[in-house]
Amino acid sequence: MFLTIARFFKTISAYRKSWIIAFSMASGLTLVLIPGATLLWFLFFIPLMLVRINQAALIGTMILGRTFVGLVDPYTERLGYHLLTRDFLYEPMGRFLSIPVVGWFRLDDSFVFGGLFMGIAGWPLFFLICLLLVIFYRKFVAAKVKAVFRFLGSKIPLFGKLDTTLAETKTVDEYL
Repeated sequence: MFLTIARFFKTISAYRKSWIIAFSMASGLTLVLIPGATLLWFLFFIPLMLVRINQAALIGTMILGRTFVGLVDPYTERLGYHLLTRDFLYEPMGRFLSIPVVGWFRLDDSFVFGGLFMGIAGWPLFFLICLLLVIFYRKFVAAKVKAVFRFLGSKIPLFGKLDTTLAETKTVDEYL
């Protein structure tokens, strides 16, 4: 577990361009909002696994986001119900859902539709917030995290792998 945490910090520091990591994190947050075990979730997840992005940031953000998604779920369901019951969407959604395979996407469920809408509409905001977080981390926090892991690695043998994993990363200034 500790090695996984160290690898996550290493991957945040490893990519030259901050937007690659921010893209991965924003996509992870979008996947968190779409309920899992639906065909729609897999249609978003599988291409993201095949594209060359920072998968550690994607999966780490998904794991972290799943712990807090329970706070947002009631609002996404209300939003989905509000959108699905509007007159301007009622007839087109009925026609769209009558297409044979589309029913498997479960878009008639207010929870799934609200999560999809909030995930897609919120993606640009998620991207900007994640980009600011990555830039802030690289500028102010990365050197301190590296120093803490180096200190813990010298004192506690269990944390020695953390220190060696983080020591492989280059200096933060090269990537800013």
